[in-house]
Formats: sequence, C-alpha cells, structure tokens
Amino acid sequence: MAPQTTSNQPKRIAIIAASIGWGSGFESAERGPTLLFEAGLANRLQAKVIDIQAEPSMADGPLDYLATEQTILRHTTRVSDAVLQVIQEGMFPVVIGGDHTSALGFHTGLARAHGQTGILWVDTHPDLNTIETSPSGNIHGMVLAGLLGRGSEAMLQTTNACQTLDAHVAMVGVRSADAGEQRWLDEGKIHCMTMDVVREQGLETCMSNATQTANKATAGYGLTIDIDALDPKDAPFVATPVADGLDTTDLISALASIEDSERLLGMEVVEFTPHQDSDTAVACDLIYSLVTAVTGVSV
Repeated sequence: MAPQTTSNQPKRIAIIAASIGWGSGFESAERGPTLLFEAGLANRLQAKVIDIQAEPSMADGPLDYLATEQTILRHTTRVSDAVLQVIQEGMFPVVIGGDHTSALGFHTGLARAHGQTGILWVDTHPDLNTIETSPSGNIHGMVLAGLLGRGSEAMLQTTNACQTLDAHVAMVGVRSADAGEQRWLDEGKIHCMTMDVVREQGLETCMSNATQTANKATAGYGLTIDIDALDPKDAPFVATPVADGLDTTDLISALASIEDSERLLGMEVVEFTPHQDSDTAVACDLIYSLVTAVTGVSV
C-alpha cells in the first residue's frame, strides 16, 4: 500500500487524462483534457501526466452499442492501471475527463491499490442506470451502477475489483434522477443529498456528512466531481447542464475544509465538454481551483 500524505502537506499530483467521449456521445469531451493541458492545467499543477486516448477516437466514425461499450471498458481498464501505477509511485491520482466513464477506471484503480474504498459523488446525476433503465442508453449514466455491482456482464467484469458498498456512497448536489435511479435511491442505502438538502443544510455541512459516509469504507475514499454539479452559469461547458446547481465558490471552500484529508485517496474532475473556444480557459481556471482546494498545491 502506498504511503499516505498527511493533511498539512501538498500532495504530489499525477494527472491521468481520460480522453474519451463515447460514454456521453460528445466528441468534444474526448478532446477536453488535451485542450486543458494546452491551456496550462498540468503545468500549473506541477503534475506528471499520463494521457489515455480513446481507441478508436470518435473522429474515426460511429460505433454500435456493443462496440461502444467494449471501447469504453478497454479505456477504463487502462485508466485503472494508471491509477494503480501512480499510487504505487507515491503520488495522488487526479483523473481529468473526458466523460464520466472514467469513474469505472478511477474507483477500480483505487480499490486495486488500497482495498475497500468509499465514494464521495458530487454530481447532478446519480449515474445509477443500467441498459434496462437508461432513457438515453448513454454509458456515462451507468458508471456508479457498474461500480456497485449492477450492469452488463462485461461491465461487471471490468469493475470486479471494486469493493464499494451502497452504504459507502454519499452523493451531493443531485437534482436530476431517472425513474430507475430513483427506485435505487429509494432503497435508502445510498446517502443522497439533493440540491434541496444542500440549500437547506448548507454545502459545507453536506460535504462533511458525505465525507463521514464515504469514510466508513476500510481504506478511505475517492472523490468524484462531475462539473455539471455546478450551476450552468459557472460551468456551461458540460454535456447535460441542469439549472440551479452548486455555487463554485462554495464548493471550493467546502473541498478545502474536508476533514481527515489523509483518507482521501484520489479525485476525478470530469465532463468538460467545450462548446466554444472560450470555454477552455474558463474551465482550466475552474478545474485548477477544484484540484488545488483538495491537494493543497500553492497558487
């Protein structure tokens, strides 16, 4: 097991670029990480970079559903391998997406390195669909289901290393759940704090409660941030914007206040889906701020 970094030390960062858009259907999501690096994200974070490009690229033409799933699962296996590698090298993994299928690789990689891990899920969507429940059929909406043991046979073979239980998952900022996802949430095992709860209790309180839930896992937990959790006025450059989201300044403050941060084993920031050239510089500043709030890297 890799040495952990105490909360008063800046973490040595390794960025894993999950350059894929097949899960959301947006080619710009595949190009997102490269654009962020061209805008200086990795240099500003003083981070090692492992770039994992989708094979094939969406630019090569469409795929049917089965081929899309196979492409995604091959990609996420490479992400998982990279997460394991950088942890073994003593670094803090930061996955930058790309669409949210990166979560499959990120959280299985943490589990391979550390054992049983929890998940702190900051997202507009629960991503608890399966092919049977998904209205869109987009695989980026099925990833947490796969990590928790529901999905296609191929999906579950890919996520087999993940030991996370429903009771180890805490969601913050959810405001758009499909019917099948809501039925799962209604089982009451996943700690889901919707935007209504955030507005009632405050984001810092919700993040503290979420950390306590995710921290129940034996080894610690991983943090997922889908930037569509933020209000579209701050982050319009996503695949599926939903109004009335988290305030960016509040989220950065809450992240900087996370307790027992040595139990936070890695993070991902995903779903940067640029729509125009000006999006990249704004997104780079945003993602830099989110990462440094967690890692303690100096501005």
